Amino acid sequence: MKIQFIPVHQITEPRTIAVGLSGGSGTGKTYTALRIARGIAKRVTGKDGAPIGYVDTENKRALHYKEAFPEMMHFDFTALDEAGEVVGFGVQRWIEVIDAAEAAGLPVLIIDSFSHAWEGVGGVLDLHAQVLDRLVRDKEAQNQRYNNSTPVDPAKYSQLAWAEVKPRYRRLIDRIVRAKTNIIICTRAKPVMQAGFGAKAKNARATKTRREDVPWDPASDGDLMFEMTAMVILDPAAPGCPVHQIKVADQFKGLFDPNRPMSEHTGMMMAEWASGQGEAQKQKEVMDAAREIARGGTEAFTKWWTGDGKQHRAIVKPIIEEIQALCAAADDFAKLSDDVPFGRSDDDHGDQFDGTDPARTNLGEDTRGDA
Repeated sequence: MKIQFIPVHQITEPRTIAVGLSGGSGTGKTYTALRIARGIAKRVTGKDGAPIGYVDTENKRALHYKEAFPEMMHFDFTALDEAGEVVGFGVQRWIEVIDAAEAAGLPVLIIDSFSHAWEGVGGVLDLHAQVLDRLVRDKEAQNQRYNNSTPVDPAKYSQLAWAEVKPRYRRLIDRIVRAKTNIIICTRAKPVMQAGFGAKAKNARATKTRREDVPWDPASDGDLMFEMTAMVILDPAAPGCPVHQIKVADQFKGLFDPNRPMSEHTGMMMAEWASGQGEAQKQKEVMDAAREIARGGTEAFTKWWTGDGKQHRAIVKPIIEEIQALCAAADDFAKLSDDVPFGRSDDDHGDQFDGTDPARTNLGEDTRGDA
């Protein structure tokens, strides 16, 4: 293997993006994916009506939108082969689909629904069950040969089965990340039972998003969403809106308004960033500067917000809750007593260490004159 480090200014090929959309029924995943894809395709090719690749595992559901999106290039992806035999949704078949999209020169590819790769026939969970069953049967056969009547606990072999299955799936994720075409991945999401009510409600169990405030659990691998350029979960209460933002970099926060449906503009701006153009990087720099000012406390940030920051308010508003938390932390830290390092003032944190040894003081000894 030849290893060569290349100056970044010599790398001119555009970056690709991978967008993850997850949600339950009625959240607008398909329509939203098509709108974003149209924007990406237009920015990549420079023309309207550029082709959109569509991998449909949902019984040709995407064809409901063929009049609105005549540029769609549809592929009906089923669990059957051409002879009608069940072959499932194994890893290699998905890799072949991405290979075909690249060979066709498609500027963008939608996969709907990628949940079949995880929980469909021949998917990861199905394969794990098959491997686990084989390991258990092998162990039972071994026990029988040695007249061992101890029952075999399948739970003890689950991790061993994952060790065999996960590397195959990681090959697929790596293929997605390294794709030369832009990809939009749609996955199903299931509601999570809540503990508590109203503002105090939180998930009653751990989810793949690793967040208690997102009441949806994507039907996919837990690591997939964090491999995406951006990953959002849609909600039936606001179809098409990025209500739950699982992974959104600063460069895109202005594009993902929880109160506004994603559109062609979203795709165009993301593709513009991928081509090394646009204002995305400058927006990130403004956000970073605002964070640094907020670390000086509410007074410092308010002064900036009403002064030089006026022109940047629209950029900073998507992270305003984070800014508020930084200001509060800085204000709280400012309450520390200047005379007492590493501790709060007496009013906030009780009596502080006064430099004497309590044990020796109790014995009536004066510690100040010790040599």
